[in-house]
Amino acid sequence: MAKRLTTIIRREQIAEAALALVADLGVGALTARNVARAVGVTAPALYRHFPGGKADILASVLDLLDDVKTEGIRQALEEPGPALTKLRRCYDLHISVVERYRALPNLVLSDALWSDETHLRDRLLANHQQHQSEVAGIIRQGQAAGEIRADIDADQIFVQFLGQFLTIAILYSRRGDMIDPKTQAEANWKMFAQGVTP
Repeated sequence: MAKRLTTIIRREQIAEAALALVADLGVGALTARNVARAVGVTAPALYRHFPGGKADILASVLDLLDDVKTEGIRQALEEPGPALTKLRRCYDLHISVVERYRALPNLVLSDALWSDETHLRDRLLANHQQHQSEVAGIIRQGQAAGEIRADIDADQIFVQFLGQFLTIAILYSRRGDMIDPKTQAEANWKMFAQGVTP
């Protein structure tokens, strides 16, 4: 029998269990009962701490994603040197998340988030806009310093930056052996850096 939950399970633990389930069995397997089993507690114990069930579990995944993005941008902003060095710091952190949480794109792009839980979709969009503003700010600094080409809008460069790791994330999420994230990430970065350098 699963152990009773005597303390609040860390939301990160729930998010990781949810992502592991999605990686192994698909988004349809994301139920409170399955997550409870994965973390070794009873379903009622999980519901006591996550009364919203699946919606609360999805919120935990978004918490994890928000924490990673926020930390990556914080590190990038503190990184000494040119804007491309700062962007590379942020990029490398995103690639490490792709490798660690292979199922993240499946969940973030799923109907469970975009159609079923619209309040979570709205939260995801608001956080994306905040992070876009911060990363585009780094790009603008690079443009002002002559390190990044200024003939393309910073927000458009941000979309290209995002695409460098999202394509890897989507391919890797389908099958772990479909792409080597590290090798492809290095190739994508070289193409991105060449493309945005004046």
